[in-house]
Parts: sequence; structure tokens; C-alpha cells
Amino acid sequence: MRMASNDSLWEQNSETSQAGNKKPNMGSDPAVVLAKARAERTVVHLKENEVVFSQGDPADTVFYVQKGQVSLTVVSQNGKEATVAQLCAGDFIGEECVGPDHPTRLATATALTNCTLLKIDRDEMLRVLHEEPAFSGLFVSYLLTRSTQLEADLVG
Repeated sequence: MRMASNDSLWEQNSETSQAGNKKPNMGSDPAVVLAKARAERTVVHLKENEVVFSQGDPADTVFYVQKGQVSLTVVSQNGKEATVAQLCAGDFIGEECVGPDHPTRLATATALTNCTLLKIDRDEMLRVLHEEPAFSGLFVSYLLTRSTQLEADLVG
């Protein structure tokens, strides 16, 4: 994993989901809103097959995918592995860390392609959510849309 702090990567990206899932329409790019909020963040560059985080790791950061695709997988107690999502530009990964009940990662996130991610520490993400209503609205809208899509995929 290679990290940089190049703000030029905070540009809007119009990549669409490979799985054909409808992406949440957040009106503006969360990366732009985060930049305006002066959120502390790090740009992370991953190569194909590099792990972003593993199931059971401490849940202390949120990632925003700017470029590339990431797979989320879980392994059950019986050792069965399942892919629960394939995410791309415009998606958040590891957002469960902002909740009080998830001190560890629930899934493993792996780069399916070369990726550019924005890494935001939990405390900084919580600060921005509390202080920036525009970003809070975007983030809540994203979470609700993703939750609804997940439920629809399970039913369908």
C-alpha cells in the first residue's frame, strides 16, 4: 500500500458500478465536500489483490474509493467465504467504524484493480459528520441506499 497526500486526487470521479448496481445520487462528490470541510485524510494507492483491511482488524478508519474496484468478503465461523459486495469509485468502505458497536472489521476489503482510496481516521470522520451538515446528509443518504441495495440483493 502506497500513501500520499496529494489533494489533486480529490476530483469528482464518474466511474459506475461494474455489477450494474444503481449508485447513490449524492448530488456532489463526497471527496469535494470533505476537502471543503478541511477533513484530514491520506491518499492511499493499492495494487490489484492488495488488502485494504482484514476481517477482525481494528475498525478505526473509513475509506472512500476514488478509483478502482474493491471486493468485500466475509468468512463464517465454519470457514465458508462469501463476497458481500463489489465497490467502486464513489463508495465508502469500513463505514461501520463510525458506529459505537463495531470495534473490529466485519469483512475483508481487497483491491480488485489498482485503486486510489481516501483514508479518514474514525475521529476525523466523526468530527466532519458532526460539523458539516452537507457531508452528513450525503453520508447518511449513501448508507441508506447501500443498506437498501444489500437487502434487495438478499431478497432477489
